[in-house]
Amino acid sequence: MEDHTETRELGGPGVARRLLRRLSFATLTSAAIQGLCVFVVASNAAKVALGLISTAGAAGSSILHSDPVRLTLRYVSAVLSTLTLYVVWNGWRLRNRAASQWRRVALSKRQKWAIGFALLSALGSWCLIIAEVFAHQRMHPG
Repeated sequence: MEDHTETRELGGPGVARRLLRRLSFATLTSAAIQGLCVFVVASNAAKVALGLISTAGAAGSSILHSDPVRLTLRYVSAVLSTLTLYVVWNGWRLRNRAASQWRRVALSKRQKWAIGFALLSALGSWCLIIAEVFAHQRMHPG
């Protein structure tokens, strides 16, 4: 009494491939629709946040634009940017001294990125400070 069961595909391997293709297409379409829905919801949330921030900024702009606050922020950022440039320059100078050559170790990729970011931040801050000075003189002459 052996149990002989016969398995056979309905319609052959071509039908299975077509069914699998249709299922994959339906899944991909469903995922794309869900992605669009998430994007729309997130963009609406971003619009609301931007509107609230703009309203709060407009209400407080007279306080932030006052000379004591503006000048203090300008001078503090100038001092910190200059200090950052000095620290990077001094580190470079100390590494390249003749007395340091025997113990010099190559910088890691992370250290190079940190130095590059510090330089970019400091130089970017100085560019913004200079732009603010010229823009403020142009917008508020006198």
